[in-house]
Formats: sequence, C-alpha cells, structure tokens
Amino acid sequence: MKRYLGIILVILMVASIFNTTAYAQNSSQAKVTKDSIFLDGESVRFNGFNISGSNYFKLRDLAEELSGTTSQFDVSWNGQENAIEIITGKPYTPIESEDSKYYSSYQTYSAKPTDSRIIVNGQVQSVTAFNIDNNNYFQLRDLGRLVPFDINFNNNANEIKIYSKVPENVYRAETKNAEKSNAVSSTFPRWSSTVESYLVSNQDHTLSVIEVNEDVTIDTYDADYKLLDKKTIDFELPMFGGFYSGEKYNYIAFGQENREENNDKEVIRIVRYDKQFNRMDSVSVKGGASFTINPFQAGSGRMAESGDTLVFHTARSRYTTADGLNHQSQLTIIVNTLSMTIINDLGRFQKNHVSHSFDQYVLFDGNYHVLVDHGDAYPRSIVLSKGNGSSYSKTDLFRIPGKTGANSTGVSVGGFEMSTTNYIAVMNTVDHSRVKEYTSYEMVGLDRDQRDIIVSVLPRINSDNASVKQITLATYVGSDQIASIPKLVKITDDKLMVTWQEFDLEHNRGSLKYVYINQDGNSIGDIKTVEHFMLSDCQPVIVDKKAVWYTNNNGMRMFYTIPLEG
Repeated sequence: MKRYLGIILVILMVASIFNTTAYAQNSSQAKVTKDSIFLDGESVRFNGFNISGSNYFKLRDLAEELSGTTSQFDVSWNGQENAIEIITGKPYTPIESEDSKYYSSYQTYSAKPTDSRIIVNGQVQSVTAFNIDNNNYFQLRDLGRLVPFDINFNNNANEIKIYSKVPENVYRAETKNAEKSNAVSSTFPRWSSTVESYLVSNQDHTLSVIEVNEDVTIDTYDADYKLLDKKTIDFELPMFGGFYSGEKYNYIAFGQENREENNDKEVIRIVRYDKQFNRMDSVSVKGGASFTINPFQAGSGRMAESGDTLVFHTARSRYTTADGLNHQSQLTIIVNTLSMTIINDLGRFQKNHVSHSFDQYVLFDGNYHVLVDHGDAYPRSIVLSKGNGSSYSKTDLFRIPGKTGANSTGVSVGGFEMSTTNYIAVMNTVDHSRVKEYTSYEMVGLDRDQRDIIVSVLPRINSDNASVKQITLATYVGSDQIASIPKLVKITDDKLMVTWQEFDLEHNRGSLKYVYINQDGNSIGDIKTVEHFMLSDCQPVIVDKKAVWYTNNNGMRMFYTIPLEG
C-alpha cells in the first residue's frame, strides 16, 4: 500500500512541476512603463506595462479616457462566448468593480496571454493581449489601428502621445507656436483685449497663421495644411496692437506706455510690410497729439483699408484730466498709405468719441468708414459711427440699460459686416429685464450669465435709430447650456454665416453651432450642429468654398473647415 502511495506522490509532484513550468513558459514579465502619457495634449495617468519591449495599457482605462472624443469606444464581457467585445463610437460604460490598484515601478509582474477572443464591432480580431490581475492589457498600436487613434512615441523625452481621431473636415497641423490656447470661452469679459490670432488666405493658395507670443510668428501652410514656412518678427515697441492684411501690404501696430505724459514720446507705431513680411516703412503717433498714456487698453483694435486710406480703430487711456483720472476711450487713426502720414485729428475727443470703448470694428462703405464700438457710458450702447474723419453720424445698434459707466453691460459683440443692403452686427446678450442693477463688476439679480445670440441690422441708406432691427437667432437664457460670443463670417454680399460654441452649465465644451443668414439678417434654414469642433478667437476666412479657422489647444493646432452650402 505504501508503495502505491509513493508512486502517487511522485506522479503528483511531476504534474505540479510540469504545470508550473508550463505556466512560466506562457507568462511574460511586465514592468510598469516609465513613459509620460498625453491624450490630445493633456497629461493622463493610468496603468501601463512594458512587456517584451512593447507598451500595453489597460483596456478600460483607455476606454474611459477616450470617452467623449472622436475615438471613444465601449467595452463589455461576453461570458458565453469567452470574448472581450469592443464597440467603437460609443461612450464608455464603467463597471462597479473597477479599482485603482497601485503598481510599483520597481517590481516585476506576471502577464499571462489572454485566452479570450477579441471582437471589435462584431468582427473577431487577431490581437495579442495580456491579463494582469484579471485586467486585460492591449498594445497601443493594435488599439490605435482598431479604434482608431493616432500615436506618437518620443523616446528621447519618454513620452507617449495619443491623439483621438481627427473628425471629418478637420486637420491636425505642425507648429511650435501652439502653447497658448486661443479657444473661445463660456465666460464673458467686461471688455475685450487685443486680437492675437489671425488667419490670412494668400493669393498663391497658401494660408498664413499670424500669432502673437513673445514676438509675432508667421506659419504658412499649403492647401493640405502642411507647414511650408515659418518666420518671426520682433516687436518694435513693447506692446502689440493689431495686425491687418491689406490688398498690397501687411500692417502691424506696436505701442508703448506713456505714464509720464511726455508729448514727444512715440506711443503707437504702425509698420508696413510687403506680402513676404519684409519691413518697408512706418508712421508714428506721439503722446501729445493723441493724449495717450496707455495705447490699446481694454480694446480689440482692428484695421480696414480703401485704396490709399488705412483706418486703425483702437482704444487708449488718455492724459490725466481735472478729476485726476485717466479716462479710456476709442482712438481712430486714419493713414494715407501713399505718404505714410496721419491725416486726421487724434485729439482728446474725436468726432466719433466713445467712452468707454470696450471693443472696436471697422469697415469701408465707399468713401466712408463705418465704425462699431462697445460703449458703456457715452454712449451706453453698441454704437455705429459713419463718417470720413471730420464728421460722423451715430446710430445705436443696441441700447444697453444701466448706470452710465458701469463696466458690466451683459452684451458682447462678435462680428460686424456689410451686406448689399445693411450693416450687420452679431452679438450675445443677457435678458436685461432680469438685471436689477449694473455695477462695474456684476449684474445684480442674474443667477447665471447666459446670453442669447442676436443680430442687429441697420440699413446702409437710412441709418437712424428707428431703422435698427434686432433678430434673435438662438435662445439660451434659462436653458441648460451657455453659448459663446458668436462669430460672423461674410460669404457673399447676400449670404453670411453666424457660428458659436455651446457649453454645459459646468462650462464643459459641447457642440459647435452655425446658421446661415441673408442680407437682411434673417436665418436661411435651420441651425446646424457639428460635434468635436472647437471655435477660437481667430476670425474664419473663406477658402475654396469653405469657412476655415484654426484653434490652438493643449499644445496642438487644428484647422477646422465647414464646406459651404449652395
């Protein structure tokens, strides 16, 4: 009997050794990856292992991080089929038992090949996966191919960059100048700031991005959004005031403070360049001529030209007055570009005086230039001024309730254009009937700053207050969403586009919306929705029957395009 028991023990020992050896042969060593991981430019942290020289990541971690992007996918377990099922395009559904176990970078873990089938959108896939502590880990390149998403490995920096799938009509572009985001916000400043993002469609069918950082950068792209050339222009004075691409020349405004109120000090310099950004000449504004101590303050600054006349419509803080204050107002500079000389009076109170002027727009209508200012005092309105420098007519496009000079107005202008028959300004506005008091810091009585999208329309011929018409394009007050400041894009003299970004009440970015309007400001068709598009401060341009703009966000530059109808 003892003899049989001995044989049985030997058999069991051999079987145990065989099973252990077989398990060891089927298992691999796994070390925690030391790479930093970025998803669409944002740092993310989840479990990753290096197995046999390749990076593997927990399937559900990736699904959770990608949820809500263009590369989102859901994961489920099919016990009957012994299969891991992946469905692309669906948001991830978390499971209750998910944990966040800590793994040490100093320890080695055992990774066993997954014996389950991998099914993606109903199709069985040949993919190598490993199981560590009952969690499945997939190689990034395999998932990137199946989901899909893009991957960039930077071995020198130990970085893994994951990029969600680029949506249709969107293009990821190369640049070194995308550190500063220019995406639109769900909050609304009391006053605007100098525009620092520009897009120019060149005559040779290239596109140039002009941006302000520590200097002025120019990135030029071909029709497929491939980077062709990049250059920089140093500031000639410490402050940037605006850029304009004219028919023959480019212009950049620079400035500097004049707190000492030195009449002979240069406060603004408008520099002219050729179309390759070679410097040609400039014209200067002195402190005494313009009563300026701080150029461009609390304004946007925009330019327009007609023939040999350039108008730079901006803002300033003026010399100290008898009340001891430095009041802010608009500043309109008219330049003869043949002689590069200023041809209008830049005094303390110009004929088109607006105080305070918190945003500025300008265009030409024949021999007249047409200006729009966001005034909070004199006048307290979105005011249109039409004239020639020596005289102006004024019309209130939108009268703003409240105390004169209260900086909070509840209105933001997003664009100004001219159609065949009308001047059209697009803006957003609160429900002013809900505001109890306007101060320089808040609108008392509003629980939330939500604003409707409207256009204000004024006939070009009969430009008086009684002729102004306001049309509501989209209502957001009292809803569960917030709309950004809208953009106005001129397609033809009779057709324009209004576009804006939606956000939820937690200020999370949502869909992009756009609608076509006719020359009278009325909607053409329904409001359209585009997912995964991001609007920016850059004014869209029309290129090859598409509205095009770019957005910098999380260190990436994306070009967004909307093919035009009709």
